[in-house]
Amino acid sequence: MPIAKNWSEAKKSHIKEKAPSKSGVYELKCFGELTYIGHSSDIQSRLLEHLSEKDPNYYRFETAGWLSSSKKMEDKHLTRYERKHGSLPAWNDNDTRAKR
Repeated sequence: MPIAKNWSEAKKSHIKEKAPSKSGVYELKCFGELTYIGHSSDIQSRLLEHLSEKDPNYYRFETAGWLSSSKKMEDKHLTRYERKHGSLPAWNDNDTRAKR
């Protein structure tokens, strides 16, 4: 299931106000294209790092539930994206999914 939240503008102040310091999966968009799918144990701090590294325009996230693993969530999102588009998002340089 894709992240159900609407896209938010990737600005430092917005991320600090809205993004949680919890684990989960997130997506970045640049110029209308989904460019990165990632996971983190602290979504807020990781999104702030991305602002200085890649300068995305938009982001959205989903926090991991009590028994959920953010890494497994990321793997599912990457697999779904690859099946639909034939490749991983442009900024996902390395396939970090567990080898099958």
